[in-house]
Amino acid sequence: MTRLDLLELDEIPDEYHYLFTDDYLGDRHIFRVWAHNPEILEATLEYLNTLYDQLTPRKKELVILAVSRARGARYEWHQHVDIARDKDVTTEEMRAIGGGDLSGFSDEEFVLLQYAEAVATGDVTDQIHSALERAYTPAEIVAIGLIVDFYVGLCNYVAAVELPFEGGGFVGWTPDDETIATLFA
Repeated sequence: MTRLDLLELDEIPDEYHYLFTDDYLGDRHIFRVWAHNPEILEATLEYLNTLYDQLTPRKKELVILAVSRARGARYEWHQHVDIARDKDVTTEEMRAIGGGDLSGFSDEEFVLLQYAEAVATGDVTDQIHSALERAYTPAEIVAIGLIVDFYVGLCNYVAAVELPFEGGGFVGWTPDDETIATLFA
């Protein structure tokens, strides 16, 4: 059970209802909790959208999945398995990240995933950073680091408020298409 109530739309001031439309956020538990402070919800989403615009949607989702797995953050993993499907991340790739086998990714994505994991665990080496610099611009490296940083904090926050999964049970670290279809129909 969540430690903060999941607010319903009628409990949120009218001027923030647009945040909960399908065109914007939809009805995710994390946003219904953040709606206890709608000003912060709105500002945080603005910040995230600015960060997200710095990478392709696929790369952003790869980063988030890598952080979620590195932190053992089941809620964020679960959420982004659903989201990543629409951003050209395959179930096979999710299983690879969840299972810790990044060998099937291109060099550019491999180093992105390694770097995201290293930042999330506080283990960035000169070697990993140098490899990232060969594949990404300094502006992209800043964005990648800040996305990782945001999601590390978010993983900690979600654990603190004990958010339940959307769609029922946990999709698992190495999800299959049938489980994904059942949970996110």
